Amino acid sequence: MTSTQQLALPNEKFRLEEINMPEELAAILAGQTVSVDVFPEEPTVTRRLDRNDPPDGMLMFIDGYGRAWNDHWAVRVLYKDSGGRIWRLPRHWLSDGVSPVIEASRCAITQESSWLESWEPPTWWDLWDINIRDVLAAKGEQGAADIKVSVAPGEIPKAFWKGPSGKAWRIPHDWRRRHIKLPGCDGLRRNGFPHHIAEEFGGRIVAVNYHPGSLCCLRDRYRVWVGGGGKLPVRAADCVGVGFGDETERYT
Repeated sequence: MTSTQQLALPNEKFRLEEINMPEELAAILAGQTVSVDVFPEEPTVTRRLDRNDPPDGMLMFIDGYGRAWNDHWAVRVLYKDSGGRIWRLPRHWLSDGVSPVIEASRCAITQESSWLESWEPPTWWDLWDINIRDVLAAKGEQGAADIKVSVAPGEIPKAFWKGPSGKAWRIPHDWRRRHIKLPGCDGLRRNGFPHHIAEEFGGRIVAVNYHPGSLCCLRDRYRVWVGGGGKLPVRAADCVGVGFGDETERYT
């Protein structure tokens, strides 16, 4: 059942810009407490739908008899601004709040610069949570893509992804590929790594894909690619952030 709740928005204006709110609206709402409508999670095939009149933007599942059902619907948090426009807010803001700004996300630069770097997008639901609703995005998960990163002295980097429609969308800067230093061999063993893998990867700097608050990522762990062993989870608290992007360091 839908409920109305009060939500304290982040104090930093850039957080609202990162969910694709206009700069003027972000400046007004930063740090404010607003009323939001919260729609609970609905597991797959729990609601019959009219396939000729599906809910706006919601994914459907068609069974073998041609009947329409809801696909998995995640928690949705909606805010209506003074002009009547509906905005999605990230669901994790209700429980976990926004991710802290970590020092590894600050670039040591002396002048403005921009570049392209590779990126693995999260699920379509997570893109929708930051108000990205390209029509083609609803057809499935996104593949690897390039994003444009822009930096300026003293500012948090800005990252933009070009969706299927060609429009450039802002994404949270901490959704970029990140580099982490893994704990030593003993630390990896405590995380359940087999001994031979722990010996090989202990203390190594590796790149991981991580989207804080997303449906596709673990809440407090990174998934580390270990070759033939696939991906193994390691507690984020046991790792050290080194940097973001395709390089461990970038200076201009």
